[in-house]
Amino acid sequence: MEFILIILMMVAIGAAIGGFTNSLAIKMLFRPYQALYIGRFRLPFTPGLIPKRREELAVQLGQMVVNHLITKEGLQQKLAQSRFKSELVKWAQTEVGKQLETDKSMNDFASGLLKQDHFNEKIDNKLKTFLQKRVRGTFEQLEEKPIKSLITESMNQRIESYIPDTTKFIQNRMIDFVTSAEGKRQLKQLIDEFLAGRGMLGNMLNMFLGNESLIDKVQSELIKILRKDTVAYMMERVLVKEWHTLKERPLSEFIELLKLREGQEKAIGWAVEQLDTETLFSKPISELIQPYRPYIDKDLVPEIVDRSLGWVGNHMEKIMEKLQLSELVRQQVGTFSVQRLEEMVLSISRRELKMITYLGALLGGIIGFIQGLLVYFMT
Repeated sequence: MEFILIILMMVAIGAAIGGFTNSLAIKMLFRPYQALYIGRFRLPFTPGLIPKRREELAVQLGQMVVNHLITKEGLQQKLAQSRFKSELVKWAQTEVGKQLETDKSMNDFASGLLKQDHFNEKIDNKLKTFLQKRVRGTFEQLEEKPIKSLITESMNQRIESYIPDTTKFIQNRMIDFVTSAEGKRQLKQLIDEFLAGRGMLGNMLNMFLGNESLIDKVQSELIKILRKDTVAYMMERVLVKEWHTLKERPLSEFIELLKLREGQEKAIGWAVEQLDTETLFSKPISELIQPYRPYIDKDLVPEIVDRSLGWVGNHMEKIMEKLQLSELVRQQVGTFSVQRLEEMVLSISRRELKMITYLGALLGGIIGFIQGLLVYFMT
């Protein structure tokens, strides 16, 4: 009976010591939270291990997250997964659909988000200012250049190829005019003015030849002259020469001739009015987008998602450098109170820590049992 009591007492003492020391060791990981002093002397093992090494722990956690948990390769693999892409596309389609189904107009949207009332009027003014600057700049660039600078070689060849036909057209029109009653009347007026200016010689010619006979002769000879190939050739040469001269003239003369500067304001105003932004910006966004919804859902959104994921994957290393995840983790851990760190660790490993305490008690009990046997047999 004495032997059993000794064994039980040694086992109980060993188990109590083993369990207590393991439990104390676990507590000393976190506690005390602050260093304890007796006078000027700090007590050993204060503060606890984790409070004492919190800054080092934060740095190590940050490096562990970047180097082993959230790595560039792991994120790139995640972004490249077809399942992830399809889920992201579905989410994006849903969110875009919600935004496009709104009854708000562009003016309402600008008023709420951009704090801009009468947004269409501001767009009209901006557009007019932009067009005026562009037109003014274009005029300044072009006015010193020759007209030929705006004409391509193919355009020049085509225009020159039309010169013979143009010459033929002018020649035929002149012949038609001379043979017409109006042409004959104009010709008679010119002959009468010519003869009247010659005094007695003119009267004698008119008396001998007769006015009508003279007109008929002049008309007949003029038609013969106009029908000659030499006249056509001469007219063609004149048109070619004038065309080459015109090409060398500065565009400023052309701009001034057509009064383009004076008309630009009206032209720009008319162009902006044709856009009718007042009506356009007053319609609901859903109505404006409705014809394009199938394209947006089936083509545009998947394309944007795919390109965005590709861009993020290709620039993942730079993105992670800019995010500075290790520094972010270090700062967050550094701001945690020791109590919160203790709660986090215990919430994850409370059961395992209890098992360590029980294991210490078990080992202490076994050691106490062995010590009891040794004491009994040695005594």
